[in-house]
Amino acid sequence: MARFLTIGNLVKTKFEKQLKTDNMKHILILSIFMMASYFAGAQISEQGAKPYIEVVGNGEMEIIPNEIYISFTLKERMDGKKKITIEDQEREMKKQLQKAGFNLDNLSLADASAGFVPVKRKKQEVLTSKNYIIKVATTNEVASVFDVLDSVEALNADISRVAHSEIEKYRKEVKIIAVKAAREKAGYLLEAIGESVGKPLMIQERESYDDIMPMANYRMKAMSVMADSEMAPEELPELSFQKIKLKYSVFARFAIE
Repeated sequence: MARFLTIGNLVKTKFEKQLKTDNMKHILILSIFMMASYFAGAQISEQGAKPYIEVVGNGEMEIIPNEIYISFTLKERMDGKKKITIEDQEREMKKQLQKAGFNLDNLSLADASAGFVPVKRKKQEVLTSKNYIIKVATTNEVASVFDVLDSVEALNADISRVAHSEIEKYRKEVKIIAVKAAREKAGYLLEAIGESVGKPLMIQERESYDDIMPMANYRMKAMSVMADSEMAPEELPELSFQKIKLKYSVFARFAIE
């Protein structure tokens, strides 16, 4: 009886080992199958993805400014014992500007605190000053304004900045130029290898800036031209300011067909 039990235990043990072995084989086969399926799927995904090309397109444009801002200061001064007030100078300045054909709507205070700035002079004497900005459109108008400012003895007259009334429109045009340049570049690069450019997959803005040259010495040049034009019998062409250069670039991705 004991012998039969021993044989039965041996058979049972052998069967359990075989079962564990079979289970391990099944698990191993299943794991291999899952890994194979994963790599096969990844390969199919990579093979199914469309190829693309990435390029950078640039756009540039130069425009002549039509908004020129001149800043200057009027300060009370003494003529002997008589004080020439800001109000008197401002009244005379506006009168001469209107006579020269300027719209006073383009004349304003430089900032909110430009009203009255005390300037100490000598003992107890205190003079005041006002800072102004006037907008003009051409270099001839700049020269006329400087004439008026010289006549009223304005101080610190200078061109503070230049701009263009439609600069936003031109910025948009430069962006369009940059996008078209990116597509054109992708086209000729792909053409070199016998491919053609497809639909855009991504267009990303990169950078945009305006390059404006300083106008520090313009007054001297303008006065010199005016003097020359008075001496010359023929009318000289109007000077123009340094152009505003608009630059823009985009990063683009196009499908390859």
